[in-house]
Amino acid sequence: MNVVVTGEIGSGKSTAVRAALNQLGWTAPAGFFTHWGGAERGADVLYAETWAGGRHPLARRVAAPVAPGGLPYELDPDFSRFAVAALAGANPERPVVLDELGLIELGAPDVAAAVAAAFRGPAPVLAVIQRRALDRWLDVLGRAAADRLLDVDPAARDALPAQLAALFRA
Repeated sequence: MNVVVTGEIGSGKSTAVRAALNQLGWTAPAGFFTHWGGAERGADVLYAETWAGGRHPLARRVAAPVAPGGLPYELDPDFSRFAVAALAGANPERPVVLDELGLIELGAPDVAAAVAAAFRGPAPVLAVIQRRALDRWLDVLGRAAADRLLDVDPAARDALPAQLAALFRA
């Protein structure tokens, strides 16, 4: 089962996915999540962190836009190595969870290829993809890669964790 959760920034995608992880008992899946290191969105450094706690800079703010989509971020030179390693070890008993994939990550071809390989592999995949990056990621993954594409909006947000858990238990 491969599920993509999408929605606008701030729609509750990550909150719903973390609640589903708790319901499923997935404490250390393969993959990673992204965050601003406790700072506000748009901070100088964006981090990637494994679900087991390994953390590495994903990108740093620069003066001129360099990231896909014209974002003012430059990928950390070692992000690809970190992210590809975070995807290793996935198997049917160890799912892959990616929270979240956006425009910046598209600038790392090795990471995009590893994510696409995970979607073709035997492990279940739960991926959060920003709506503004969805079409580009689906081009990388293959339009049929996701068994389900769920859109988060205020009306559906509260029911989403249970819905996700049910999909992966089936």
